[in-house]
Amino acid sequence: MEVKGVAFLARQTQAEQTFGKERWRAFLAEQAKLDPIFAQPVLPVTRIPADAFLRLNDAMTRQFYAGDPQAYWQYGLKSAEYALGQGQLKPIFSKGDQRRFAMFTPGIWKGYFTVGEVTAQFQGNVVELRIIGVPRPHIYFELSVMGFASGGLAYLSGQQIPHELIKGFSRGDQEVIYRFTVPA
Repeated sequence: MEVKGVAFLARQTQAEQTFGKERWRAFLAEQAKLDPIFAQPVLPVTRIPADAFLRLNDAMTRQFYAGDPQAYWQYGLKSAEYALGQGQLKPIFSKGDQRRFAMFTPGIWKGYFTVGEVTAQFQGNVVELRIIGVPRPHIYFELSVMGFASGGLAYLSGQQIPHELIKGFSRGDQEVIYRFTVPA
């Protein structure tokens, strides 16, 4: 499994904005000693081995967020806010497009990762999002992706969206299932 460079660049942008470029560069230099892929420029199309990307995110969470795993959810929330507010998704979605956004989430997965899949299915006003086929289950995939979905739904609806965790890598399951109640 590989992670596309665009995921790294999103994390880098967040870290630089939150902690400053110098602190990020020092952190990345240390990570490059463990994973040399981070010693060279990463482009949006660069393929990063998933294990290296997960080590980077785990180290970032330890260093900048005292190891709090909820930081992964925040990565997703912030990424959604950026993508919809000023990034690549801004011209695609408008306020009130939360149902369409929910159905678009499988495409977001494909844009970031080479293996695995997200499915989206509506039943009334509840959308069930699943992550399946991930060879290396890790809470990063669960929390950042579902955080992204939650953040996008909230951004587009203008309100917090209730969700329910059914299955998760965080619970030792081999798939992830969340249900979000989406306003009409």
